[in-house]
Parts: sequence; structure tokens; C-alpha cells
Amino acid sequence: MLASAFDAQVLPPPAEQEHLRPRRGARNEPNYPHYLPFVDGLRAISIVAVVLYHVGVPGISGGFVGVDIFFVISGFLIINQIKSGLISKKFSIFSFYAQRALRILPIYLLVLLLTFAAAPFFLVTPEVYWNFLPSAILAPLMLSNIGFYETQGYFDIGAIEKPLLHTWTLSVEEQFYFVIPILLVAVFRLGNRRFGTTAAVIAIAVAAVSLAGAVAQTSTTGRNAAFYLPYWRAWEFAAGGLIGPTLVSACRRLPDLLIDVTGWIGVAAIALAVGSFDGSMPYPSWNAVLPVAGAALVILSGSAGPKSTVARTLGLPPFVAIGVVSYGWYLWHWPILSFIRTARLDESNLLVDTLGSGAFGLAFACLSYRYIEEPIRRWRKQPANLKHPQQIVFGALAACLLCALLGGSSALVGYRSVTSFVASRYGIEGRGTLDRGCDSKSGFAQTCFEGPEGILMGGSHATVLYGTFAKRFDALNTRLISMAQGGCEPLMLSKPRRTPDRQDDCATLIAPFERILARQDPVNFAIITGIWATADATLLSKLISEFDRRTRILLIGPVPMFSRAGLACIVLSDRYGRDRDGCVGPRNQIEAKFAAETSILKTMPDKFPNVRYIDPMGVFCDQTICRPHQGNTVLYNDSHHLSPAGADELFDAFRSDFAWLAGKD
Repeated sequence: MLASAFDAQVLPPPAEQEHLRPRRGARNEPNYPHYLPFVDGLRAISIVAVVLYHVGVPGISGGFVGVDIFFVISGFLIINQIKSGLISKKFSIFSFYAQRALRILPIYLLVLLLTFAAAPFFLVTPEVYWNFLPSAILAPLMLSNIGFYETQGYFDIGAIEKPLLHTWTLSVEEQFYFVIPILLVAVFRLGNRRFGTTAAVIAIAVAAVSLAGAVAQTSTTGRNAAFYLPYWRAWEFAAGGLIGPTLVSACRRLPDLLIDVTGWIGVAAIALAVGSFDGSMPYPSWNAVLPVAGAALVILSGSAGPKSTVARTLGLPPFVAIGVVSYGWYLWHWPILSFIRTARLDESNLLVDTLGSGAFGLAFACLSYRYIEEPIRRWRKQPANLKHPQQIVFGALAACLLCALLGGSSALVGYRSVTSFVASRYGIEGRGTLDRGCDSKSGFAQTCFEGPEGILMGGSHATVLYGTFAKRFDALNTRLISMAQGGCEPLMLSKPRRTPDRQDDCATLIAPFERILARQDPVNFAIITGIWATADATLLSKLISEFDRRTRILLIGPVPMFSRAGLACIVLSDRYGRDRDGCVGPRNQIEAKFAAETSILKTMPDKFPNVRYIDPMGVFCDQTICRPHQGNTVLYNDSHHLSPAGADELFDAFRSDFAWLAGKD
């Protein structure tokens, strides 16, 4: 969200520019657009929708579309500003970049620095701090959208644990700022120094390709390129940029009633998206067309009919006042919400969240506007202060680099400090782990297949066991090979599921797994584990049947799953003096979740003489309660993945079964 979307000062304030207002029927005024109060009102609606969505207000399930609306506003203001400057021969790329830097960076870098300073008090686990580290480096460089895109996937942490997640929109915005002046200069020269039919055709073509890509690249699982990457968001900026003087002048010839109705249709489209969309739907895809079209219609109607009821309503002082500080509100609200939710173990509380992220965020926005944004705005309106825009641009680059250095350094120190503290205080590392390069990521070193060996199969619940189990089996003179991959439950490697056209997380495991099955000298054993959410007796039997009868197979049932992340819950409970009982779960309810799966697993030893089954529930539960810890030793990294210490507990509890696998019985 989007500093240009929060920058109404395209030209001087309203009182200084009545002569610039377009006349009915006027075309291609070079000074268009002028200040439009209703645009601030549209910003207000967008930022309120975003904040209310984040704090969890009922009925605002689609408030995230406010981001798309801001992109449309940005395209409208910035593209037309650049076009106006090129037509009037007053445009300078360095001056443009300098203006943007002065508008965006002061408050943005301040929020980042304060977030860096607050992080050690709220980010209490190595996993969360490690995730914070790249965002602390990339956010000042306006590249955080790339970082968040790259880390999407099965092991991605929750959004609320990312205090800089909201900066992805600023990154997209800045990438737009960087590219659009260059493109418009090229189009302007290609069109013989005018923006006519050629420019319109190019803009529409770019928007069409971008929209088609957004539809094709939208994903509800894994990485969602259409959500984070700027070229699949370009059509939203273009939707605003196409609302230029020619189109507005043409619309001004329409009946006032039609102009007014158009605006309210746009408002209705936005309201429908805010009220009916939700986070489970594919987005942006085609769904983003509704709020984008709504925003474009509101802007077109308000520009063509400044006295329309939509423009006058959105131009009311309360709307304008919120719109003016909306940039700051967006920047402040998310880190505040992230930290207060993290401190409460992601437990939502509408009143607390609204006061913190909403009221306090708005208060900080007003203060930062009064003491930072407004003084800088007045300063940059003085032509003498912008005589050397190159110096401002290079100074801004230096400030961003310095902030990235500070962010990366502080986050790295914080990560190491948290890792050391957690390891010493809560013993999550157990007896240590071992990595001999015997997994798909390392490429299965040849030494992995020399001497006695076994394989570990499963999804993420297997990968977290691998390092610990590899070390324990190494002590038994046996090498453990990992056929595990996050998101690849074991039955997904059964023969009916090993299709050549697979594109999911299991695809890279099919070939090495089939090579192991085809060996004349079979592996000594196989450990098969997982969450077993898709347990199927037929598929499991077929998977077991593919192994040689000499291969010993151990099935490990599901481990308890908790409502809260084990490590974070214990650490925060201790830090704030809360009872650890908030981290536990009732055994009967936990077991009930897996009753169908465990009933299938228990039947396998009766069908296959080379199969054993072990149930981990008793390792982590007494008769009534399951716990993610044993004394001060934390056995879980999160709500359902064991720590190395937890893996050690599991191995020790069934030592005889693991010795049987290694032929040491």
C-alpha cells in the first residue's frame, strides 16, 4: 500500500489550482490530473477495509481487496502525472524518483527501524526469527514481495508471525515506480511525442497480457506468483492509468445521472468484494476484476462529474482526513497487530486488536503525518529544494542500503541469540542431528548406499525426524536415507499415485524411490510416517507390497497435534508468567481426530509379517493430557512437528523396534 496511492498532491493544493480544473468537453489538458478530494475518500474506504479485515471484524472477509484499489489509484495518479509532465516538457526521471523517495521513505524507514527494535521482544523462536531475517534485509530494498513469494510453501509460517509482511505492497509499488517512467518515455517517443491511439493500444495490450498471466499464475497451494509479482499486478495499475483526460472528457458529455450511476455501481462492486470475498478463494485471478473495475468506475465517475453524489460523498471531510493519513496507517497497523497477536499466541481478540492495530495505528499515523510527512511535503514543494534531484535519489538509495544493513545485522544477532537461548533453556536440539547428504535435496551421495541402509518416507513429519534418526541409526552402523518431502504424504508414493505427470512436492521423489524398489539387493528397512490425513488401507497395502519381503517396515502413527505452536507457547508463557496449561491438549480429543487412520495402521502387521506399528501418543500424553514439553524440554517446534528433542523421545520410547529395523534385535 502504496505511497502514490496516498499522495494526492500531484499538483498544488486545491486552493491554488482552480484554473487547472478541466472544462466540460476539454481534451488533453497537460496539467491533468488535479487534486481530487474524492480520491482521498476512496483511499479511506480502502484502508478501513484492509484494517478491519486484518483485525477480524465480521462482514469484512474480503477487505484485502483494498490493496487492489490502491494499485488502481496509484496507476491513475502516477501515470497521468508522468504523461502530463512529458506533454508539458517538464518531466525529469530524476525529479520523479526524488519526489517519490521524499514521499515514501521517511516514514517507511522509520517504521522499519522501530520494527527491528521491537522484534527481539516478540519473535521468540528460531524459526520465526529466521523468517524475519530476509524480510528485514529486503523490505528496505523494496524487494520483500520477492522474498515472501520465494518462501511460500508447505513450511511457510503464519502471516501474523511476519511483522513486515505488509511491505510487499510497497515493493510492488516501488517496482512500478521504477519501470513506468521509462516505459512511458518510450511510448511517448514512439507516438511522435504524444499519447494517442498507439499509446492506448500498447496500454490495453499490456493490461490484457498481465491479466491473463494473473489468471494463469494464481495458485491456492504453494507459491502464488500472481499475488506477489509485479508483472501480474500491472493490469491493476493500467486500469487506473487508462483513465486519462481523453476518456474523462468523453465521459463528461454523458448525462449527469449516468455519470452518477456509474460511480455508485463502482462503489457497489467494491462493497460486494469486501463483503463476499474471503481468503480461501483463488486470488487475484478473475476475482480481482470486481474491485479493480469498481475502483476504476469510481475514479472515472468522480473525475468526469466532480459534483456527482459519489464524488461529493467521498469528498466529505471525514473521508478525506482518513485518506490523507492512510499511508501511515497502513504502515503502522500491521507490525502492531503482528506483535500483539504474537504475544497472545495468535489468539484473536477483536477489542484488543481493534484498539492496537486500529486506534493506536491510526494515532501513530496522525502523529507521523503531522511531524514527518507534512513538513517534508512542504519542503519538497519549494522548487529550490529540488534543484539537485540526483543528490536526493542517491541519498535515498544510501538510506535504504543502510537500513537493510541494520535490519539484516539486528535480525541475524536476534536469530543467533534466540537460537542459543532456546537451545540452552529448552533443550530442543536433543542429542543432536546428523546430515550425510542422504536426501533428495543433497542428491543422495553414493556413500549413502554403502553397507546397511534404510529409508525414511513421509511428509514434513518425516523430514523433522530425519536428522535425529540418522544420528541414532549411525550409532547402530546403519545409514538412513530420506525419501521424505514436506507436503508429500507416504501414500502419495504408492504405485497408483506415481504418475509421470505429477507436478507436486512428490515429483522429485518418484525416480529415486523407484530406483530403490528396483534394486536386486533390497534396503534393510523402511520407516513410513506422516500425519496420515489421507490414510487408505488399499493404497497402504499396495505400498508395503512393493517392498521386498526381506525389508523390515515400521509404521509410525500420527503424533499429537496441538492448537498452539509448542515452542512459542512455552517460551511466551514463561516470559509473561502465564500457566503452561494453555499449551496442552486433551488426549481423547486428539486421538479422536486420528481414530480412522490409526485403525487402518494397526491392521497392517496382521497382513504383512515384515511390518510393525508403533503409536506415539503414549510418548507425549498421559491418560488425559498431551503435552508439547517434558519438564523444561520442549518436544515440538510448532503445533504438530517434533523438535529434535521430541524425535529423541520417540526413538527412545521404541528403542527395541528401531533396533529390530537395524537387525540388532
